[in-house]
Amino acid sequence: MNYDKGYFDSPEFRELLNRYEQANRLNTTPYLGVDELIDLFSYFISIDKPDEASNILSLTTRLHPGTPECTKMEIRLLLYRGEAREAIQLFSTIGYTGDNDTKLLKAEILLALKEFKQARDIAIEILRDASNGNGGDNAYEALEMLLDCGFAHEALYICENLLRAAPEHRSMLEVKAECLIEMQRINEAVEIYNRLLDDEPYNTFYWEQLGHIYYMVKRYGKALECFEYEITINDDIEYAKMMQAYCYYYLRDYRQAREIFKSVGSKYPDSTLPQFYTALSFYHEGEKEIAKELFSGITETAQEGTIEMMLARINKAMILDEQGEPERADEAMAMAIMMHPDNMKQLILRDKHLYELRDKENLTFDDMNTLESKEWTAGEELYRLGEHLVKHGHFTLAKRVFRYTREFHTDTSDIDAYIAYILWHTGEKEKMEPAVENALEGKSCILFELFDIPYNSNIMAKEFISQIKG
Repeated sequence: MNYDKGYFDSPEFRELLNRYEQANRLNTTPYLGVDELIDLFSYFISIDKPDEASNILSLTTRLHPGTPECTKMEIRLLLYRGEAREAIQLFSTIGYTGDNDTKLLKAEILLALKEFKQARDIAIEILRDASNGNGGDNAYEALEMLLDCGFAHEALYICENLLRAAPEHRSMLEVKAECLIEMQRINEAVEIYNRLLDDEPYNTFYWEQLGHIYYMVKRYGKALECFEYEITINDDIEYAKMMQAYCYYYLRDYRQAREIFKSVGSKYPDSTLPQFYTALSFYHEGEKEIAKELFSGITETAQEGTIEMMLARINKAMILDEQGEPERADEAMAMAIMMHPDNMKQLILRDKHLYELRDKENLTFDDMNTLESKEWTAGEELYRLGEHLVKHGHFTLAKRVFRYTREFHTDTSDIDAYIAYILWHTGEKEKMEPAVENALEGKSCILFELFDIPYNSNIMAKEFISQIKG
């Protein structure tokens, strides 16, 4: 198997791919060796075409029945689909031979199971073998595994030691760049990829990595240029098209973004992301009715208990509230918070009015730093949602959220401050005294900030209300 990421752009691989595709067009079965089939399988996984990868697995099973590579392919397909438990069960049937390829596969499974230390130990074992002259071809994958496990500093240290012996070793330069990205040392990573592109200007992987770096630091114009170069070189790379659409979206060219999201969505009808951003694009173009209908469509197809479902319901609720349909809006928000997923960290990311759906590919460094700044609790996540709704004038929706999230908090003084503020703005001033009293008892600074008056630790609820009325 070829692990060099530039291999898929090479004439050798392109000739192999053409042979396979031509055989498919002629409805014939090509004879391919196991290594060739593994390369094709890896290629289709890399460009997010699991159905094609599954076809390669079936072909391998017919041409080379009983070979362990068939089982390994099946394991990798399970990992791609997020079925790590099934993958570890299947792995137990092939026997742990101790060769580096099998070790790496086990490490991949452990990584998917979040057993990071065990996966790291396997990577270190492979690197130790490589330093002793055994299995050096797997050093690159072992370093990638260290990086994926979160040991970027350790991977960089080992990588730089290896580069001292071979300063122009391309695979090691690739790993070094990825370590630098992980550590947010952006200028150094950009310099490496520009150097690599000077030697290989048609390498789609390098253009993709460079584009992703620029995207993560919000330089969307530069990122767009890189992804468009990648698509020009190879129009089959769906990842580059999706990133191109994100760039257009953040550059506020919503029409271009919509067209690409629609094209990608037609190829992957089960994927929520293209539908979600198509709806967001329509909203930003002022087509709120279309956006609302698209979010409604997502709530009918998305899996219950996912962040996709929750955010679609929240966005639908905010649009309904804007359109003067408070009862339907409240119903949508009630469903969103009652059926919330365990992980609601995306509620922390709220740059725009409507929420944007994130996955690991479209996060920026600012997003990642916010999400990883602390361990967020469900109560904190819902509190942030309430704050966001108040900021954008959705007071009735915010009141439902704050009342719901009170159950998650032992100290509810800041929540009660917001409830008092909402009651004030929704014409229910006569009901706000208990909330003001609770906020004052808990020494909530938020209460005074919301009503824009100086903090007074000794003020009583009636006096506070009298003061804000005055």
